[in-house]
Amino acid sequence: MNRMRAGCLVVAMCAIPAVASAGKAASKTLARGELPAGFAVGTASPSLALQVEIVDGKVTASAPAGGEPGNLRAARSGDAAQTTLMVSSTLPVAIKFDLYVSMDGEQFTYASSCGVTPGISSFEMWEQPVKHFALGNPRVLPAGRMACD
Repeated sequence: MNRMRAGCLVVAMCAIPAVASAGKAASKTLARGELPAGFAVGTASPSLALQVEIVDGKVTASAPAGGEPGNLRAARSGDAAQTTLMVSSTLPVAIKFDLYVSMDGEQFTYASSCGVTPGISSFEMWEQPVKHFALGNPRVLPAGRMACD
């Protein structure tokens, strides 16, 4: 994981391999209706968000933010050749989440993702056009553990 300093903002960048490479089996794939309850699903343009509640260092509730900004957000950018998803959080603790990506909005494949710490945005990138995302299952990361899986 590379870190770049820009003033007070540190940006974590994680390059993610293509969803399914030729000759390799895709990761866990779910139909849209099989996605777990509580996932925010959409194009992430302008954004996709969860409202996460934390009590005593643990996630106690999480739900799609709907029309509200939410405190765990993902925003898509890119073109026909590449997709970037910027994930940010206003939570006071480092948070990890599950991320699924889809080319057609019907079949979603699990994608590795990096946790997000306060004041840091995570950028997930694919060398292909990703059209839909599913974001959910947030959990607090233990202090000092910042894995991308």
